Amino acid sequence: MRARRHRGATLVETLTAAFISVLTLFTAVSVMISTMGSWAVGQGRIDAESDAQNAVRTIAVELREAMAVTVESGTALNYRLPVRDSEGSYVVPAQWDGVTRRMEWITTGSGVGNIRVTDESRTRILCRNVILRDPQSNGFTPTAGGSAYAIFTPGAGSITRQLTIMVVSRTSSNRGGWVLGRSRETIFLRNIPTLTR
Repeated sequence: MRARRHRGATLVETLTAAFISVLTLFTAVSVMISTMGSWAVGQGRIDAESDAQNAVRTIAVELREAMAVTVESGTALNYRLPVRDSEGSYVVPAQWDGVTRRMEWITTGSGVGNIRVTDESRTRILCRNVILRDPQSNGFTPTAGGSAYAIFTPGAGSITRQLTIMVVSRTSSNRGGWVLGRSRETIFLRNIPTLTR
């Protein structure tokens, strides 16, 4: 009978297998980290877009019912709402409720601010982390640069019947950078009194 010889792995084979395993593991971890970073930036962008869209939607709902809107600058306006009856419906013909409301961008520092609404009894924040630089302009960077935009732009004419609202919000991503969301909408004011001659 012949004795069987069992041959083990040599040192070179063991080192080669270990090197290939480490290289595969390193590649897998690198891909995972890169994917997680992309996911974090994407999630931040979704949050920023959602913030901007919600702010524009909230502002549009509030101003669409206005009887009068006076844009003081691209970042502030005063408006009046009509009276509601006990069921919450507007009184016809429309009559002013006697409260002048103000919507404005207030800085919190470094070119970032909040849009807030103030009336006689309270102040509420509609959107946080709003910047006044348009990300679609040339030379834009999230911290500086780019051209300024107006949040509130009235339509043509001496009486504001149409208003364009634009909001750019900024959110911090998990990777330490900033991501931006931009939303814009043009609204038509429903309760502007009809002028008679």
